[in-house]
Amino acid sequence: MKRRDFLKRSAQVGALIPLASSGLMARPLAYNYFNRPSGAEDRILVLINLSGGNDGLNTVIPYQDSAYYNARPALNINTNSVLQLDEKLGLHNSMTGIHNLFNEGNCVVINNVGYPEQNRSHFRSTDIWHTASDAEEILFTGWLGRYLQAVHPDYPSTLPDAPFALQISTSTSLALLGANGNMGIALENPEQFFRLANGLEVEPTPLPNTLAGPELEYVRNIIQQSDTFSKEIDNAMNSGANNTTYNTDSLSLQMQTVARLINGGLPTSVYIVTLGGFDTHSGQLGSHSLLLNYFSSAVTSFLNDMNIGGNGDRVVCMSYSEFGRRLNENGSSGTDHGAAAPQFVLGNPVIGGKLLGGYPDLINLDDRGDLVQKVDFRRIYATILSDWLGVSTAETANVLGGSFGKLPIFTTLGATDEQRASRAGILLEQNRPNPASGRTEIAFTIPTRSFVRIDLVDSRGREHGSLVERELEPGRHQIQVDLSSYPPGGYIYRLQTGRHRVSKRMAIVR
Repeated sequence: MKRRDFLKRSAQVGALIPLASSGLMARPLAYNYFNRPSGAEDRILVLINLSGGNDGLNTVIPYQDSAYYNARPALNINTNSVLQLDEKLGLHNSMTGIHNLFNEGNCVVINNVGYPEQNRSHFRSTDIWHTASDAEEILFTGWLGRYLQAVHPDYPSTLPDAPFALQISTSTSLALLGANGNMGIALENPEQFFRLANGLEVEPTPLPNTLAGPELEYVRNIIQQSDTFSKEIDNAMNSGANNTTYNTDSLSLQMQTVARLINGGLPTSVYIVTLGGFDTHSGQLGSHSLLLNYFSSAVTSFLNDMNIGGNGDRVVCMSYSEFGRRLNENGSSGTDHGAAAPQFVLGNPVIGGKLLGGYPDLINLDDRGDLVQKVDFRRIYATILSDWLGVSTAETANVLGGSFGKLPIFTTLGATDEQRASRAGILLEQNRPNPASGRTEIAFTIPTRSFVRIDLVDSRGREHGSLVERELEPGRHQIQVDLSSYPPGGYIYRLQTGRHRVSKRMAIVR
């Protein structure tokens, strides 16, 4: 394929191919490899950008603070409708899904998040969040780009089979930009990406012995990599499935796509999705309620999908928005650009059901009448990098350009097989009778149609064949097992379906 056709097709698909238009030559990265603990490479981070500046005070509501109601006579959320988190704060009543996640221990709410000398420009503040810079500092690489660059030091000399990061968009954000270019790709539609990128070929002509030779070689590598990416993404889409129902709003459809790719085995570790519309200068009550419902329902469906698919303990979601809104409502039934606001971290691995960052102080405001930040957003990044993605303290400081204290967000990540299976809706019951002599019954429940295998293993680890080995419909199943040919002793019966394996002990007596 000719270069002009490649560029034209890349533009049509909306996929930003790493470095293809950066003008930079491929060269080794000037970062050391991050030695992450075993299993960290299997973890996934999903970033949810609430674009426009989310009104934190109508998201996590100080429903017992009279200053809130005095400042917002028209925009306040009635005390009786708030979904209570504790005796002072509650969620907007359209966020029932996230409220349930909080109560189940799978959501952490971090209040008063921002940075010193808050910038109230959408563009500049977004850049600050994406680069992890100070307010007066200009950086040209993103925090995730620097992280991914250090984890994959051979890139772009050695190209991967699947993208390190994937953003559901027409272009990648600054967050994914490394020193040598983008460390991820952007696409709107995986099927369209496959149709347009599949079959890209490089003309087998010799490279010119000029300064343009290395750059042409790199472009050829990117063309080949685009073809590989398209196949890997298409394979994941075809292999994966969604296990729950999603709404039809933009965020839900994006997260539905991400879930299908994860369930299909795509080895991408970072995903970015976006919900716009949070710049609520006028008519806020109705539009903001709808947006928060989109956010809550999309996250709830996604995490449920992950649990059913056996990926719930691998995935963490984090929301962010460039700033909060002013305490006082304006004259157009809306709110203007502010400063600090709450953010959310969600998923099985979090120590959920608690509030961090303290309560919003509606009396001691900054010189512009906005909430004062108490939690630097880079503390959340430091916690994500260190406690979730497995980066050392020193290496985290290298990525973020300084040391930032961590927050108590994550568990030890040591969920048992039985806990993971239970979260996915899989239940293996104790056989009856137990101890058993001639016959026994084994019952189990699976949430979706899937291939099930149950093996019998004795106390010495010797396998005695499969009791079940076939595809079954969702629901509760009961099997009758003839034990008359097995010698007496202790046994383990082990159920395996998809990524899950769970077992129980039983005894055979005579």
